Amino acid sequence: MRYKKITLLLLFMMFLVGCHHTNESSNSENPNIQHLSTNSSQDTAAQAKEFLMGQDDIKAVHAVNTKDTLLVTIEIPHHERFSLQDKKETYQKELKKIFPDFTVELSTDQKIVLETSKLEEKMKNQTITEEEIKKRIEKIIQLSKEQT
Repeated sequence: MRYKKITLLLLFMMFLVGCHHTNESSNSENPNIQHLSTNSSQDTAAQAKEFLMGQDDIKAVHAVNTKDTLLVTIEIPHHERFSLQDKKETYQKELKKIFPDFTVELSTDQKIVLETSKLEEKMKNQTITEEEIKKRIEKIIQLSKEQT
């Protein structure tokens, strides 16, 4: 009798774990595109985000820009990582076509994604100046090139 209760309890717990939904699927269905408000215009970054979030194989996008540089980071689902380099090159070319007046830097590296996300947050909270934005973007790009 005791083994039946334990087995029943284990089966119930496995059922609960199996029915647990992750927030990952809702992230791709309803992307959170925020328009950043600082002294600098982030229209280009917002356009790049909208374009990339329209792609099926992109989970999240972070983007910031200065007057001549566009820094974009993308997160791709784990099962798509085998073709990561091809996707990165394709999206980099497409962004260069869309924004020919900008130097476009695209990264999929998690450290760069995190740094860009932090910069976006500071810009959203308006706790950073335009000069600091430019310096941070240059630092992030330099870090990106060091890691490759």
